[in-house]
Amino acid sequence: MIYKSSPQIAVIGLGVFGMSLVKTLAKEDADVIAVDINMETLDEVKGTVEHSICFDATDPDQLKSHGITDVDIAVIAIGEDFEPVVLITMELIKAGVDRVYARANSDTQEQILNKIGVFEIIHPERQVAERMGISLHRQGMKDLLELGDDLSVLEIDAPESMIGETLNSLNLRERYGINILTIKRQKNDSSDESEEKEEEKEYHSIGIPDAKSKIKSGDRLVLMGHKKDCEKIIDLD
Repeated sequence: MIYKSSPQIAVIGLGVFGMSLVKTLAKEDADVIAVDINMETLDEVKGTVEHSICFDATDPDQLKSHGITDVDIAVIAIGEDFEPVVLITMELIKAGVDRVYARANSDTQEQILNKIGVFEIIHPERQVAERMGISLHRQGMKDLLELGDDLSVLEIDAPESMIGETLNSLNLRERYGINILTIKRQKNDSSDESEEKEEEKEYHSIGIPDAKSKIKSGDRLVLMGHKKDCEKIIDLD
């Protein structure tokens, strides 16, 4: 879906996840509508977002009267009870909202939402746990973004075997099905890392790399591909 202007996004349910999402969208200057049944909760985002509305989103008439059925994207972030998630999701899909994201806390809930026809299912706790598991098990690997269809954007330390090689000579796309989106390089461009702690290093992106881009010691690679293929890159050492 291509929008002529910035899409209007409704976030329904301002728990920990919903609140964080609203604040992040606001920082990005997104056109966001915050919805919750509790006015005290909405008070926390007043002044942060332009539109915050207090009402029961399970009421179809109120969804319509407040314009939520006309948004481009809706995120149902309610985590406590599943029934409201189903009711709101069904109403928004029926109203023709193009992209409805809904939160599920179990495999059974996911199956129900899939049958309803939700655009994408959110598992905040599972996704955080998966990313943490990867970073704990695979030192030097960060899971940046899930793209669906088992595709991810990952950031890894450049394997020793790649140092001094060009992207053309590595031919990662043909060999592993991996695309390098960018290379992050230490600002001081120093290969001496013995005294520098990881959290103190500063990196800059070199932009979109071309076939002649050469990988240097200390570089971090931002990859797009299947996780299992990205893990093969790490094992090249």
